[in-house]
Amino acid sequence: MNFTWNPEKAVKVLAEHRINFAKIIDIFEDSFSLDLIDDKHSNPTELRFIIVGRTVEYGLVYLVYIMPTDDEIHFVTARKAEKWYVKQYEENLRRT
Repeated sequence: MNFTWNPEKAVKVLAEHRINFAKIIDIFEDSFSLDLIDDKHSNPTELRFIIVGRTVEYGLVYLVYIMPTDDEIHFVTARKAEKWYVKQYEENLRRT
């Protein structure tokens, strides 16, 4: 899988949310992650996804991404997971 992002957006996310895209790729290795479709921001030509998962560098992270091709994941934005996502994540852990 290829992970990509807009370099200008990466600088903005780092400045605003203190998340470095290059350091959250391991979010996809979290078997307890929450994976959702971002209905609110998707449109007929672009399906957006949300993943909330644990990263080594930042703990729980909320990441929005798209899949422009079958072998590419393009990061749109990221931030530390908000409290209600942390709660959902912890509930998901308890189910297993």
